[in-house]
Amino acid sequence: MITISGSEALLDPAHYQVDETLRDGGLIHIRSIRPNDRERLLEHFKSLSEQSVYYRFFGLKHSLSDKELTQFTQLDFVKHVGLVATAYSDGHEYLIGVARYIRNNESHAEVAFAVSDAHQGRGIATILLKHLARIAREAAIEVFVATVLAGNSKMLEVFDHSGLAVSRNTAGGEVHVTMRLGSGPPVEPPN
Repeated sequence: MITISGSEALLDPAHYQVDETLRDGGLIHIRSIRPNDRERLLEHFKSLSEQSVYYRFFGLKHSLSDKELTQFTQLDFVKHVGLVATAYSDGHEYLIGVARYIRNNESHAEVAFAVSDAHQGRGIATILLKHLARIAREAAIEVFVATVLAGNSKMLEVFDHSGLAVSRNTAGGEVHVTMRLGSGPPVEPPN
């Protein structure tokens, strides 16, 4: 098992883990998602409000199928990387946030996030983005892209305050966001 802290080099994103302190002083654990997270992921999904589900999946959805649970938990950690934010209660590990990127090409990857409603506003998505970016840089990914519904101001704020060079393009109720992970000017989002 590899623990990442400070400036240590990333050795294996499939075994990534680090503890973090939230802005309210709470402690969480960030780690790679694992195949045995299926039930925890389903619990996490059920903790999301209809609005949070709509913002994440761009439509209403009542559950995750077996196929989706497999797709979201059995990753190659090359093209598809997923991290979870966890907390413990009564000896049980709960997923309170999930983030992933899927590589589109050699230098670009699309990101997506979902944070349990009860834990939104604590900085979890910001921390997950920071760790996804760390892994992506090691994998020579230069740009994150995301499509966000225009009403999802919380997620847009996370991107805007990420410290990354951010560009936006709004079309048809969706905001196409592009974030440069390294130095250089922002990359223009697709039209």
